[in-house]
Amino acid sequence: MTTTAERESASTAMHDGDVDARDADGDSRPVLSVKNLEVTYGIGDSAVSAVKNVSFDIASGERVALVGESGSGKSTLAMTIAGLVNASTGATVSSNGLEFEGITQTQPTGRGLPERTAGIAMVFQDAMTALDPVWTIGGQFKHVLAGAGVRRGRDRTDLATHWLNKVGLHDTERVLRSRPYELSGGMRQRVMTALALCGSPRLLIADEPTSALDASLARGTMELLQELTREQGTALLIVSHDIKLCLEFSDTMLVMYRGELIEQQPSATIASTAVHPYTKGLLGCVPTLSNRSAFRLPVLRDFVSI
Repeated sequence: MTTTAERESASTAMHDGDVDARDADGDSRPVLSVKNLEVTYGIGDSAVSAVKNVSFDIASGERVALVGESGSGKSTLAMTIAGLVNASTGATVSSNGLEFEGITQTQPTGRGLPERTAGIAMVFQDAMTALDPVWTIGGQFKHVLAGAGVRRGRDRTDLATHWLNKVGLHDTERVLRSRPYELSGGMRQRVMTALALCGSPRLLIADEPTSALDASLARGTMELLQELTREQGTALLIVSHDIKLCLEFSDTMLVMYRGELIEQQPSATIASTAVHPYTKGLLGCVPTLSNRSAFRLPVLRDFVSI
């Protein structure tokens, strides 16, 4: 693991001239601190450990990429941080501290529905299932903005229009009166990004934001997320399979394998400083223009015992 000082130094080197990831008032407290987080589904002999003893911090304004193969626990970890996993979802969650802005987060111990952590927003992988199929987009904006404390209807409409324009959807009147199935997949994804950011969250979690997108659209999506979160000083946690894009659009890389966080390195240097053989294998799977003619994917063996 790298030290906090090393991560900050690498972030500064990557973004020469950028605003420092920490608050302007000099507060060095991380916006998110995860300590020894465990998430288990099932009980007894059928129990499956989805997340095992994971610890990391995210600074204010920092961009962190969480990478790993399917089934490694990335989405479970992200949803647990967002407050969307508890006993009602069949999970047992334990930790030595899950703090957001210095406040320890807790969930109902019974079968009550999970309570989303205030100040954390999430862009889900599938916009069609994440958006309410019955409500208009305008109705969904009003609901989100009311939860963020915007009481006047006119103010909600103005903010919804503002954020739709920010994500590149300029036919705002039509979009606001549409239902999700009346929009294209790309438009739904942008609507979900606008909904996530309109409440000015301190942390945005983007779960596979570039899945099913071609290369140009994937890059455009990452550029949009980077631009909008930087404008607000929002920390960004990107959950993705696209290691190449993550290397470019993140300050810190977290690598998960079978529920464990096996490596944490500055994105700018991880290609040359990676320690774990699994991380080296993942990085070796990224093709380049210079080697594509004779490129063969490396074989990734088991590195962590079950």
